[in-house]
Amino acid sequence: MHRLSLIITLFLLWNQATMAQLSYEDVRYEAIPFRMVKTYLDSQREKAQVNCFADLRPTCENIEDFSAFYRYRRQYSFKQPIEQVWEAYRKANPTEAWTTKKSSCGLMYERESDRIIYPADSVDGIMNGQILYMDIKLIRGLYHLATAFEITKVEDELGIIEVNYTESGINEGKQIIQMFETENGRTRIVHTTFIRSGNKIRDKYLYPYFHTRLINSFHRKMKRMIARSES
Repeated sequence: MHRLSLIITLFLLWNQATMAQLSYEDVRYEAIPFRMVKTYLDSQREKAQVNCFADLRPTCENIEDFSAFYRYRRQYSFKQPIEQVWEAYRKANPTEAWTTKKSSCGLMYERESDRIIYPADSVDGIMNGQILYMDIKLIRGLYHLATAFEITKVEDELGIIEVNYTESGINEGKQIIQMFETENGRTRIVHTTFIRSGNKIRDKYLYPYFHTRLINSFHRKMKRMIARSES
């Protein structure tokens, strides 16, 4: 009898935990200012066949060999020391930092707190498990598309931020942002991207063209934010 009660209790606790997880039904679509992000959410739910955000997986979660991916690399220089640059990237509100002339954050989900963050909300820094839904502006805003990526690694000691595209999107891949201290005490950032979608023309020619402009815009914004903090 005691064993049966324990099993029932564990089942109820598991069921409550499952029910507590935020689902797509909990999204306030009226708080998302981007039509493509709303459409992407509906498409993601259908393609991934999940009901809860917590059930979404990053595309490169179990991949170690990236030889089948296209790789792109860009470098950025900052005059500030690495400690200052890392702190700025680490503590930046992700919904604000990733909103630039080329992209806007329409929604963010946090695994750790199981909560949804809207563009008007503020978050104190980045952490593992944050999934950002982005509206991407192409051809000077004449064309928009949506995508989603998850912050999967934040390593203070190595100065690494890693993001993975989420399942059910067009792209499969990840991006690694790593900081290095230069000989003159400044900071060099290496932004490496691994990508594949099954479309050679898209992956080899279209993606790097637009992706480079997106990450250039992001790092330029971070550079401006750091400069403003010094004034």
